[in-house]
Amino acid sequence: MTQKVRFRNLEKYGFGPNVMKKTRICRKCGQISRNRFLFCRGCGAFLPRETLYDLYLRKHTCCEKCGTVLTEDAKYCPGCGRKTKTAEE
Repeated sequence: MTQKVRFRNLEKYGFGPNVMKKTRICRKCGQISRNRFLFCRGCGAFLPRETLYDLYLRKHTCCEKCGTVLTEDAKYCPGCGRKTKTAEE
């Protein structure tokens, strides 16, 4: 299965990077909202600018080229084969 088809199937069920880029979480009540909203529909608080995808990238080490999540000791990216920063050190 190609990656394009895989992402389309993930989006169909509300998962995947493209869905995460369109989703924000209210810091006050935890309500999930679409990126187009400025205020939380649950409590009325301002929504943060960062999306769920931004939070995900901050908490995980990802390949700079293809975005695949890497383990801490990975020498090469399993998605594209690029050498990781830990391998260069």
